[in-house]
Amino acid sequence: MTWSCLRFAVVLLCCAVSSHANSATSQVAAAEPSGVKSTVWSFGVTGLQENLKGSNNHQLIGPSTAIQIGYGHLAEDWLAIVSADILQGPYQPTYDSQLQVDYAGFGLSAWTGLSAQKANLRSPEGGYGFALGLSLGTLKGVMIGRNRLDTADGDTTNKDRVDSYTMTLSKLSLVPGVFFTWLTGSRPHGNTPDLLKTRIEGYVLMVGAATPMFATYTAAYTQGTVEERRDSGSLSGYSIMVNFTALLGV
Repeated sequence: MTWSCLRFAVVLLCCAVSSHANSATSQVAAAEPSGVKSTVWSFGVTGLQENLKGSNNHQLIGPSTAIQIGYGHLAEDWLAIVSADILQGPYQPTYDSQLQVDYAGFGLSAWTGLSAQKANLRSPEGGYGFALGLSLGTLKGVMIGRNRLDTADGDTTNKDRVDSYTMTLSKLSLVPGVFFTWLTGSRPHGNTPDLLKTRIEGYVLMVGAATPMFATYTAAYTQGTVEERRDSGSLSGYSIMVNFTALLGV
């Protein structure tokens, strides 16, 4: 009778230990994140050919650039990136080609792309699709050098001569386009060295046309007198855009 009770107690203890171990394993598995890593940091550069014009010869024409740092999400058939932008340019003449104006500023950009193929965007052959974005920016332009109407003697009597020119511009643009991706395979969540290390997830190329939803400016300058003049209004037109972005996964 004693041996039977002892055997029963041992079996009961083993069952209890096994049940506890299985429960602990389930809890650990549940605590580990499932799926694959989908968030990335983005580092990009954008080149634009600006072609915006307004009244009274105020304009924004010529090549400009943007350096972008942001954060994004990669899925099987879509991606999205939000970035902060440092804006430089354009550097072309403005105000009826009289002046050389240097522009600089800051902005924010956000865009999303939807795959136009059946394969995963991370497939070895690459991906492509349609993109739609928004770009918000504020620029300030300051005249550099002398007025192009100046004579060799520095004639300042010409009534058409513009001087001390500055312009502040705020614009919000809608950017439709197409994108192409060259991405590595996705990684699952985990704690192994290969899964924890930082790596280049791939590259994205986007080509589009930016159309201002609004582009308002305020300009200050002198023209033929010492009194300052001020103009304000809006610019209209379009800009051709090419963006190249590297994606960093952590």
